[in-house]
Amino acid sequence: MSNILVVDDNPSILKYIGDILEGAGYRVVKCGSGMEAVESIHTDSFDLVISDLAMPGMDGYQVIQEVRLIDPEIPIIIITGVGGVDEAVKAIKKGASDFMIKPFQPQEFRVKVERNLEYFGLKQEVEQLKKERGERKGTILIGESAPMRRLTATVRQIAQSNASIMIFGESGTGKELIAKTIHEESERRAKPFVPIDCSALSENIIESELFGHVRGAFTGAERTKKGLLEEANGGTIFLDEVGNLNWQVQSKLLRFLQEREIKPVGSSKVMKVNVRIISATNVNLRREIENGTFREDLFYRLSGIELNVPPLRERLEDIPFLVDHFIRKYSRDMGKKINFAEEEALELLRYHKWSGNVRELEHLIEYALVVEKKSIITANTISHILPDRGNGDSSFSSFEPSLNAAMRDFEKNHIERVIKLAKNNKARAARLLGISRSMLYDKMKKYGIEQY
Repeated sequence: MSNILVVDDNPSILKYIGDILEGAGYRVVKCGSGMEAVESIHTDSFDLVISDLAMPGMDGYQVIQEVRLIDPEIPIIIITGVGGVDEAVKAIKKGASDFMIKPFQPQEFRVKVERNLEYFGLKQEVEQLKKERGERKGTILIGESAPMRRLTATVRQIAQSNASIMIFGESGTGKELIAKTIHEESERRAKPFVPIDCSALSENIIESELFGHVRGAFTGAERTKKGLLEEANGGTIFLDEVGNLNWQVQSKLLRFLQEREIKPVGSSKVMKVNVRIISATNVNLRREIENGTFREDLFYRLSGIELNVPPLRERLEDIPFLVDHFIRKYSRDMGKKINFAEEEALELLRYHKWSGNVRELEHLIEYALVVEKKSIITANTISHILPDRGNGDSSFSSFEPSLNAAMRDFEKNHIERVIKLAKNNKARAARLLGISRSMLYDKMKKYGIEQY
């Protein structure tokens, strides 16, 4: 059910329009002034705005301006009297989507509303498809700073090469995204991209994970298993935190790079595999070579091309672009209509230390969307989330292990409070939460929230 905001200083016209829309099954919020409408826009989400043009105080032009600051895409229908066509055209130029001339018949008005809602829905679907297509391609490296422009240009240049690549960068800088982008820009894009976190696997199983094993190769090997190198045949394998590989696996990986063939654990047979290796590390591997924990010959085989990913603190001008990306990503997932962060909020983010880099920023924006009650992310919300923003010694990323649990607890408690506030009226609770009724029931089921 679409949610429509109607603004008119004439009570009889407001009632007339409201009756038409409610009779057609829409949810309607009626406001008698532009200021009241702006307050509603900040506290609720709407699919369409209908506004009179000539109103005392804040007129229709100002309403358009305020709405566009919050949501650049939402359709706005302007209502004007006979002889007001010139003003309506001016309103269109200022950002309105359509106009109606008073007086109008209910059927004519309903058709106009349906057409604008339908167009808005189709536009959202197209934008979503474009975004999903871009995400599948994996070619989105976000940022307009000089370091990111150089990195993007280098990635596109080296993608067509088959040389092994080593990506250096701190934790949370997006090394896997860069590896995936290289894969998607290469001729191997139709074949698998297989990531493996070398730090997450124990020494006992990492060899089997990479090279596979045959049945009976060791205790617990009840059936033959393909290794990830074989799974990635024709494509790309991404070895994240490659410095965690033990010496035995390093030796076997070196042999693969020399011969381009693998031998599963417990097997005497070798098989040819065509795969590109992209590695990543957040440690100084040259120092590990000096310490005798990483093979020098393997290092040079893996680092045919070297890439350095800048930390977020060295590209602070990219924060608005990253914030915009994460807001769109998570607001869609949460069913919220939050479109941007206010400038004061972005300013706070620019002054944070960001020891957790882009990953820390992503988690922070995700959490901000959970707790934000307005239709934009405010500086007040950010200031409450950022720990010790005065000196930046504390990092939001230190909460990362329990972040998901904290967000789940908050969301569950928040939904329970809203349902009580709505006196167990699920439709009203869903409206207050800014989500659909079906999504509310899904979340109630997910969190085991009982009926009140």
